[in-house]
Amino acid sequence: MVAETDPITQSVQLLAQSIHDAHDEATIRTALQQVCTLQQWVDNCKVVLTRKLQVLATTTPRIQPQQVLASAANISRIDAFREVSRAKTLGAFPQLEQAFEQGRIGSAHIDAVARATHQLTEGEKAKLASRSDWLNNVATHATPDNFARAVKSEVERIHADGGVTRLERQRRDASLRHWIDRESGMFHIAGRLDPENGLRVIGKLDNTVERLFHAALPETCPTDDRKHGHLNALAFLELIDAASLNAPLTAGAMISSPHARAEVSVVIDLHTLRSGLHEHSIVRTGHEAELPLETIRRMACEAEIIPVVLNSKGVVIDIGRASRLATRYQRKAIEAMYSHCAIPDCKVPIAQCQPHHIAYWRDEGPTNLNNLVPLCPQHHRNVHEGNWGLRLSASNRALTVTYPDGHVSTACPTNLKPQERISNE
Repeated sequence: MVAETDPITQSVQLLAQSIHDAHDEATIRTALQQVCTLQQWVDNCKVVLTRKLQVLATTTPRIQPQQVLASAANISRIDAFREVSRAKTLGAFPQLEQAFEQGRIGSAHIDAVARATHQLTEGEKAKLASRSDWLNNVATHATPDNFARAVKSEVERIHADGGVTRLERQRRDASLRHWIDRESGMFHIAGRLDPENGLRVIGKLDNTVERLFHAALPETCPTDDRKHGHLNALAFLELIDAASLNAPLTAGAMISSPHARAEVSVVIDLHTLRSGLHEHSIVRTGHEAELPLETIRRMACEAEIIPVVLNSKGVVIDIGRASRLATRYQRKAIEAMYSHCAIPDCKVPIAQCQPHHIAYWRDEGPTNLNNLVPLCPQHHRNVHEGNWGLRLSASNRALTVTYPDGHVSTACPTNLKPQERISNE
């Protein structure tokens, strides 16, 4: 007597037949839907098994869920990490897990939540989890891409500081590693940077590629889809060589350097630039990188980006003016008055500081000496993104700093006598 075929085998056999018989759009669409249903069931099984591995790992330290998944399922370590992340994410959002088990949402929806919550604090994750009803409703009615955008917007709303804290965490999470591939014998370099520094690197690479290869491509350049990567590699080497000949390396438009060339353009509407984000804000970096508004304002002040400013109708009304930057003579004058950062008790050398507008340029603050002070990169971030208040005395350049906690301190330029007066030019 022939044993009865189990339901799983029957489903696979029916799917195989559907794939074989699919010859037009309707039958192919039906077969794809059947494949997706089976895939959702498989993904759910992986979550269940991953959780069992996690339970075993608590009593048997030698068991590493990620390693077991990679070896047993013959997948990469990155894919194994993704499986573990899905299990953890579903555990934190029970309603999403129920929808996932019922096949109403897929793994891509869960991955979107995992990515959005990766760098949240436990308190922030709890705030998002309290919105489980909303998450479940959006997930079951939206594509994974639209759901990812909705979750990202909700995470931004949770960040009461406009994403500044997240950017600080991203800065601390920056890393770079390298290794030699055994098969090719070539060096591999992989890293991750926060959005601000990532945009700076991309901008420098793009400009270097344009400068080196605008007239002609090198003989080594491939003609297929490897071309862009090859040119980027050559530009990277050029930047490394140039840096080694021009030490010390310092970020931004430093006091003792010539005007820094802007490397990236950011499209932003005037209302957002001046007053903050609103319902119809336009902020585009040209990449998927997201930057807090105060960071964009600071970068514009440092001339590391050129803001392309739009009016309410989307018409370009300003593309970064040179008047935003301190002139060579103004930089020399600042260098003569200060030996280090203007913030009280900061000893970062003047050569590593950046001219800062006390009255912001975006608010029509002039690029005059009585509106400029040198700030080190850290304190420049504190002023723009940390709500530090600055006031400069026109008579003796005494700088008063009001910190977020209300504390106030004052300092005068180290190389300037109190009785000296400063020109407004």
